[in-house]
Amino acid sequence: MKVAVIGGDKRSVLLCSLLWQDRHRVHSFALEKAELPAEIPKAGCLQGCLYGADCVVLPTPAEKNSLINAPYAAQPLPVEELLSALWPGQLLIGGKLSRELCMGAVAHGLQVADLMQRRGFTVGNAALTAEGAVEKLMSASPRSLWGSRVLVTGWGRVAKLLALRLRALAAEVTVAARKEGDRAMAQALGLAAADFPDLPALLGSFDFVVNTVPARVLPAESLARLRPDVLLLELASSPGGFDPQEAAELGLTALSAPGLPGVTAPYTAAALMRDAIRSVIQEREE
Repeated sequence: MKVAVIGGDKRSVLLCSLLWQDRHRVHSFALEKAELPAEIPKAGCLQGCLYGADCVVLPTPAEKNSLINAPYAAQPLPVEELLSALWPGQLLIGGKLSRELCMGAVAHGLQVADLMQRRGFTVGNAALTAEGAVEKLMSASPRSLWGSRVLVTGWGRVAKLLALRLRALAAEVTVAARKEGDRAMAQALGLAAADFPDLPALLGSFDFVVNTVPARVLPAESLARLRPDVLLLELASSPGGFDPQEAAELGLTALSAPGLPGVTAPYTAAALMRDAIRSVIQEREE
């Protein structure tokens, strides 16, 4: 099978080798600045890379601001340019595909698979994100997690895994969640829990605050209640749980860590992608 890998970060670079090891014919585009094995040709043009490809693999996330997510590309690659170069019948696989990209792909006669709709992949990705978040907290603060008070906002996959990892490191973890059932589950797991309206009275006690909610759950008035030495970590996608500019104006240390699996564990993240792609291809063949 010919596989065209288009764009992406270190995960996509390593994925090329993993797919080649699976005996696929792998070609790449928009990875011009990456170091690839000699067995992985870098196509000189998009059409040449896509021609004859059975499967086209985009990164996770696939796009940013109507451009393919391609930090190693020699020049930007608009989503529309990619869609216009694809061939009917090709299988397009990527992570966090936008509605516009999916509709455009279907209109061009493609089969589409979003890795972020596959539970095995999303759970593994969440585990890597949680592990990477712990690493970020430990490396960016003079405090230990042991004995520290940590607020985790949200109760999705990443928040659950992160809260339990922090608890295992003897941090005192509070989970902020809107749903009563989510708070009850957090408490059943040995964590403290609070609703967002109750946070103002608690914010001054935390050493670390980690947001996983893609909505402004920590407005400026909430940030103002935090201690000056607190460390904020943003894991959610735009718009995020707090405004980094507001945090900076208050003298707070705030880190943004998008795409953590590709930063802290790119090989394992690439292997997750390879396994998910295998499953997609197998399902199509069946």
